[in-house]
Amino acid sequence: MREFRSSFYRVPSNPLARFGLALLGLAVLAVSFVLGVFFLAVVFGLAILGGVVLAIRNWWTGRRPDEDSTVEAEYRVIRRERDD
Repeated sequence: MREFRSSFYRVPSNPLARFGLALLGLAVLAVSFVLGVFFLAVVFGLAILGGVVLAIRNWWTGRRPDEDSTVEAEYRVIRRERDD
């Protein structure tokens, strides 16, 4: 019967293949880092653009964040009594 090792992947014994795999791993990490930085920059850019748009909208409509924004309402208390 065939015996399986505990690890699914075995590192090749050839030093040139090991070096190639190390370079491939570094390349994958570098590409992942660059893409991550790019997408993070896009998200930050969209957030800044959204903030500018909201600031311009608030300025255009004349809304001020310091204005009193109290909401007034009337209410009535309703009590239900149990019939025991």
